[in-house]
Amino acid sequence: MPAPPAPTTPSPAARRRAWLGLLLVLVLDTAVLLFLIRHILVFQQYPFDADEANHALPAQQMALALGAGDLDGFAQLLAAQNFYPPGLTWLKALLFLFFGGTAVTARLFSAISLFLVIPVLYAICLEIDEKHGWLSGLITAALTLSMYSLLVNGALVMLETPGLLISMLALWAYLRVLKRPSPTRLLLTSLLLTLTVLTKYTYGAVTVTAVALTELTLAASTFRQASRITTHASQMTDHGLRWQRWLWLFGPLALILLLWLARPGSLSGAVDYAQPLAGDAAWLSWRGLVYYPFSLARFETPTPLFALVNLAGLMWAAANWHNPGIRLLLLYFLGGMALIMFINHPFNPRFIATFVPALHLLTAVMLTHLLDITRHHWPQTPTWQRTAILTVAGLLLLAAWQSTHTLPDRFRQFEAALEVEYETHPALNDLADWLQSEIPPHARFFLVNPWDQFSAPALTWRLATSNQTTWPVPSAVLSTATPENLARFRQQLTESQAAYIVVLEGGPWGTPAWPEYTAVIENGFDEMSRRPFAIPVHGQTPLQIQAIVYERED
Repeated sequence: MPAPPAPTTPSPAARRRAWLGLLLVLVLDTAVLLFLIRHILVFQQYPFDADEANHALPAQQMALALGAGDLDGFAQLLAAQNFYPPGLTWLKALLFLFFGGTAVTARLFSAISLFLVIPVLYAICLEIDEKHGWLSGLITAALTLSMYSLLVNGALVMLETPGLLISMLALWAYLRVLKRPSPTRLLLTSLLLTLTVLTKYTYGAVTVTAVALTELTLAASTFRQASRITTHASQMTDHGLRWQRWLWLFGPLALILLLWLARPGSLSGAVDYAQPLAGDAAWLSWRGLVYYPFSLARFETPTPLFALVNLAGLMWAAANWHNPGIRLLLLYFLGGMALIMFINHPFNPRFIATFVPALHLLTAVMLTHLLDITRHHWPQTPTWQRTAILTVAGLLLLAAWQSTHTLPDRFRQFEAALEVEYETHPALNDLADWLQSEIPPHARFFLVNPWDQFSAPALTWRLATSNQTTWPVPSAVLSTATPENLARFRQQLTESQAAYIVVLEGGPWGTPAWPEYTAVIENGFDEMSRRPFAIPVHGQTPLQIQAIVYERED
């Protein structure tokens, strides 16, 4: 294997441009962070729905274990996560331990993750293009910080922004390996790849695949060159060096994942997560083929017209496949889109938020490359290339003009959009407060007919933060009262060992408890209290909830 080229030392002017570019990026990044913090504070009274609670609860339980000095309990909680692995949960747990487990703290973790992503993207641009990386880094930062899905999920307790951060860190580390491999850099890349897998399986699968395919293409190219110009002994030496490189790069990753997936339930959790979220979706369908390209144009670019500039960036990247850094990012973006479009089928714009910044990065590098051609090589440029450059420039100007209308609207309407995305309402706090006033602080209760906006995970989170309890709230959504369903419900009540039962009538999930299920409940429990609640729902008629609390008979 030929020695990698020695890294060039940037000139003082290049270093000044790089630092100035970073300063501008951080100014823009800080402005967006403050924008998100403001909205997180505005919506701090909006409780978690089931999704946010599911992502925040394990970290809060770990924080409680750490606060009590229970390291065994912390380790058990860490190992208990299967569907959502615990790659960054421990870090969130430390945040909760020092700053408190609140909705604001949990959502700030996502906002800070988005803030940290931007310097990493800037560093990737500098690795790909030392001369113009500062400019492509500025463009990438501006494009990424205008992405609707990332902005929204930067104010939610979700995995998009933490997943993007660790994925980009892994790609940055690998780009440094491509320039100057060493055991330390290879090991760091392997550990970051492992952390990416353990943050979210889909992110890890795409990132590891992009790195592995890049390594294979490099090995194939090296082998073809060596076959023409070296002896058999030299080829054997090259193969030995390649295997050493792969051992450092993939060995720790494989070992840690084998140990993780060997745990009971871990492999099945990973397989379950890989199943299509839209189970009835065909592998190839018209909706599947157009949904995400249109989502990208509508939500992940400054303006829909800019998607055509992205398309040009994609074509330019394919034409520059010989550049390993460009190849890596292209494989990462295409792999992520293929996973979501053809395998997972979630049909939600946020699921591509972690992959689109790679496309923006490729587009930014293309734009700076074309600018360099225009400034220094225009007379020697072939006519077809001039035409292509002028076409991209025209699209860029039109998109920039259009974005002067779309971007202000996007930021101006962000609060209304966030209200829809949160899905919950402060009135749900009144319902939760009433339940906590009726039920003793550490008494276990069983929840009947919860729904996504008032869920068992959300109540478990609330109890963990207010009462420091670590037990999960058991729940059931009632279905048609058949003998089998009644027997199953009776068994669930018995196994829960709950001292209280909370029945929610009038919610969007579950059949009414009366009369068959009520008979099961009253065989061992007495009604203690009830109260009606009107729960506003965005764009719909308010829910009229009747909350009934039953207490176990003495």
